[in-house]
Amino acid sequence: MKKFFAAIIALVVLATVTAFAESITNFSVSKYVGNAKTKKFHYVDCSMVDKMNPANKVFMSSREEAINAGYVPCKRCKP
Repeated sequence: MKKFFAAIIALVVLATVTAFAESITNFSVSKYVGNAKTKKFHYVDCSMVDKMNPANKVFMSSREEAINAGYVPCKRCKP
């Protein structure tokens, strides 16, 4: 039973590390972050990005890409 729980914990840790690494990669090459739920997009350094649910983050490389995808600019950072 201990081996089973150890395997489950290892899988959860691996999934978390993988998701974190992917997020860092996307963050470093993207200039904009959209929120899939609110359909607003922000500069990556906007304070609203920190408050966003990670599952709702959509990384984009250009303003045109965000607008063409139906996102509207954040009123705080004004991308």
